[in-house]
Amino acid sequence: MGSADLYILPLQLQAMEIIDEILSSAVPGEAGVRESLRRHVADYPGQPEKALLLHMLAVGQSDQDDEDRSHKASHHPKEYRKPMDCDITQQLDAHSLSTRFNHAGCTVWELWLRYYSLGGEATEQAVAAQLRGELALPDLQQQVLGMALSELCADATAAARIHPSPWSLL
Repeated sequence: MGSADLYILPLQLQAMEIIDEILSSAVPGEAGVRESLRRHVADYPGQPEKALLLHMLAVGQSDQDDEDRSHKASHHPKEYRKPMDCDITQQLDAHSLSTRFNHAGCTVWELWLRYYSLGGEATEQAVAAQLRGELALPDLQQQVLGMALSELCADATAAARIHPSPWSLL
């Protein structure tokens, strides 16, 4: 088991617990949700965190589509809310994400690429604006962005252990 696996294992276990809880629910109105989750789990065997994330994105998109149809004229586009439109928890999460990014040592493009590969929907410019505190992505997109940043940091930590700096050997 590599050092990068040590970061992923707790996430996988947590994702498996959430998946089990959702699938064991007997609420009749959630049968479609459970079927969607089963499809995602089948599509990504051995990757419960990815299956759960993609399921959450699909459910979130479905909910967002329903909300957009009912409130189309009164809302900003989902990707371009102003930070002042967010509650204090969202603002703190966004600030924490920005602070972590500033210490991560990666570029916006590297972060956006990882974010996009995890199913992120925002443009690179919207991600950069989020990190500058100019715009706020929807909660789920912020979570995907946070996951992408965590993965990049874990990759950098693993790489540093494999290839230590010559200065650290002195």
